[in-house]
Amino acid sequence: MNWRSAVEEVAKYAPAVATALGGPAVGGAATGAALMVTSALGIENDPAALVAATQDPAKRAELVRLNNEHRQALEAMRLEAEKAAAAEQTARLTETQRTMRAELEHEGWFKSGWRPALGWVFAFSLGTLSAVMAYTIVIDPAVVGDPEFTGMLIWLFVTMGAALGINVRQRTVNKALERGQQPRTFMDAIRTK
Repeated sequence: MNWRSAVEEVAKYAPAVATALGGPAVGGAATGAALMVTSALGIENDPAALVAATQDPAKRAELVRLNNEHRQALEAMRLEAEKAAAAEQTARLTETQRTMRAELEHEGWFKSGWRPALGWVFAFSLGTLSAVMAYTIVIDPAVVGDPEFTGMLIWLFVTMGAALGINVRQRTVNKALERGQQPRTFMDAIRTK
């Protein structure tokens, strides 16, 4: 059992205590609140012991008193823990952004050359396949009647057409950006009609 699992039962009698126990664990705030409460109740520093203490009328009354008297301290502990958690998250995101910016600013053949290299390999492969298929048709025109060969021929044209279409679309977007225009999307064209 962990401290968060004790929150529901404790919240019935001591909401401020439950909030402190269920807050972020950054900086040990939940642990600090748990130690403070269990020490004051004279019980073992364990979530199960705290839940069991809520069943004892004397311990429950003491828990309510702690909740009322130390509400501000418990709330301050929770807020500090949330503040520490937010600072930790901000630091993590800042570091991620710094790394991403450094990667984008770095120029080099390896970073910027892998996509064109794959494009050229792809184009060379399709060109070779086209040449082999054309040669096969010249040698044996009856091969066009073979469903597998025709399927490969259709796949080749669809693939080349898709690659060309994507390239033309991206080139159009790049030209628009170079002119300082915001490129229009397909949905923009539909909305304006």
